[in-house]
Amino acid sequence: MARRHSGKRGAKKKARSRTSPYLVFISHSSKEAWIANQISKELEALGARTWLDSKDLRGGDIWQEKILGAIDNCQEGLVLVSPDSVNSWWVAFEIGALSGQRKTVTPILNGVDPKGMASMRDVQAIDLNEFDKFLAQLKGRMK
Repeated sequence: MARRHSGKRGAKKKARSRTSPYLVFISHSSKEAWIANQISKELEALGARTWLDSKDLRGGDIWQEKILGAIDNCQEGLVLVSPDSVNSWWVAFEIGALSGQRKTVTPILNGVDPKGMASMRDVQAIDLNEFDKFLAQLKGRMK
């Protein structure tokens, strides 16, 4: 027998998400893993939780399922845009999934022109050298 759900369940889920730590999904090329880890540490020091493949994927995990689950649960995404990530199929997939859910996605530029990644051309980017600007903006969104 099919079970009907009342609107109360959705309200409960929303209330729970407000008390959960603010989750930021970090997308990057594996060649910038060290930089992505440093970004993760900075965000966590600010009070956010991060999802980063190198710390959140385990042996046997199915990448696509875990990535999509993390994107479902995050409040926003950060994309480290570099010469390597502009050619990464996974980074493009993650940007598409984040955008498809209408999540805020901030490109952080690492040695590329602001228009370097076609799918992010119309999104305001922040240079990695001005990462403190992103941290201040994120802190405001986390309130």
